[in-house]
Amino acid sequence: MSYRKVYFRIRTEGYTSGWSSDADRTAFKEESRRLFQELGWTVKLGSNGGCDTVSKDWQDLYLHPTSFSGVMDEVNIQPLQEQLAQAQTFRRYHVDRYKEYQPRLRLKPGLCFRQHCR
Repeated sequence: MSYRKVYFRIRTEGYTSGWSSDADRTAFKEESRRLFQELGWTVKLGSNGGCDTVSKDWQDLYLHPTSFSGVMDEVNIQPLQEQLAQAQTFRRYHVDRYKEYQPRLRLKPGLCFRQHCR
């Protein structure tokens, strides 16, 4: 397995530098949660108006309305792109792939990889 820092660049309906309405924000959050849960990801709800995060095994992503970013196993990037193509409230237009991560610690699944690999 090869892990990589990724950014799924998205354009979200009703979001520029902030939400145009609560309805747009709610629709985005509900849809993004559903799409990730359908692929077996665990959602952690954002607190105090913050963005949600999702995790699966040693992968974890931060779900901002302009990008979904974090560390992923490279073999899961294409299936996630296909899942995100189904979205109605946002559109994925690019994936940036950055630094490859090699775990130096034996981590438990679900533990945020990001905090150990900066």
